[in-house]
Amino acid sequence: VNPQRDIGASHIHGLRAKDLLDAPLFAEVADDLLELVAGRTVAAHNASFDMRFLHAELSRAGYAIEQRPSALCTMRWAGRLVGPAKLEHCCEALGIELSNAHNALNDARATAQLLSHLVAMCPHNPDWSRDELASREFGWPASTGHAGTAKLRSRDVIPTSEHAWLDSVLSATWIPGVPADEAGYLLVLDRALLDRKISLTEGRELEVAAKSSGLPPERIEKLHLQYLRSLAQEALADQVVTAQERLGLEEVAHALRLTGQDIDDALALAMTTANPEASQHSSFTLITGDRIVFTGEMSRSRDDLVGEIVAAGLCSGGVTKSTKLLVTSDPDSMSGKAAKARAYGIPVVDEDTFTRYFDAYLSSNS
Repeated sequence: VNPQRDIGASHIHGLRAKDLLDAPLFAEVADDLLELVAGRTVAAHNASFDMRFLHAELSRAGYAIEQRPSALCTMRWAGRLVGPAKLEHCCEALGIELSNAHNALNDARATAQLLSHLVAMCPHNPDWSRDELASREFGWPASTGHAGTAKLRSRDVIPTSEHAWLDSVLSATWIPGVPADEAGYLLVLDRALLDRKISLTEGRELEVAAKSSGLPPERIEKLHLQYLRSLAQEALADQVVTAQERLGLEEVAHALRLTGQDIDDALALAMTTANPEASQHSSFTLITGDRIVFTGEMSRSRDDLVGEIVAAGLCSGGVTKSTKLLVTSDPDSMSGKAAKARAYGIPVVDEDTFTRYFDAYLSSNS
């Protein structure tokens, strides 16, 4: 489900924001879930943790549920009967296969196997029977009649091509509703490519920009070449293209499905003539007083990052219209800060991109 917030801990559970962008909201699958659990004993490993989430989400979705649901906790009972409590340790002790731990389906299957072992160990234990009965007789809220209506989404069906947005833009025939607005499209493109790649969310923003501007596919392709040429002109401003500048050109070309020959042609043009197209691209720089906002898990603590930029003359805080950058661990972040930044047209970049611009800022002020 789409949590409508930053998902965090991707290094543990393997999910990225792009996996969840088109997933249903909890409220859209709540009836399906209620049909599954009503009248049944619910089992979970560390049940109190999961039941708190169910209680909160059902309440948020408007269901009347006064208390936390009851469930049979395999973690508590494994600790009592087997010794180990963590799921992976229980599985190891009982010879249960657990591959790709922290994947929800794999964890659920392993818990089901653990449950069968526990059932065999205490068929007549009164405490076990009490836990089982309390869960089976829990008064779940009534369904609202919307079960089976949610459009489910597997994490395996996200677009496999990083150029899916470009395929969509170039294959469609836009019907101009307003005069062609190339500057608007280039503005969105420039913001998206600040980190030299285009995320799923940014690709969709570019689709919308192309459609609203009424730009035909052939003009989109020319604008992409124009953008690359403006970057080449900027790279050659000092008559030298460094390895880092060349890498930047290659990354942008890859994001736009342009070729190495396109880069060479752009550099050759920049060397032989003043490129008027370059004036349409302004180099992004940080200046003293700029507001930088962080969201999600970073490689360093938020306090350390904020302290460092404030000491260097920048500022932080919440997202406002004057924010220069939003830095996130996931370019498709669904956090409230990310949503607000996109609504204001503020670039959303990863930590490496921020570090690159911050280092340049420090050098220019040293």
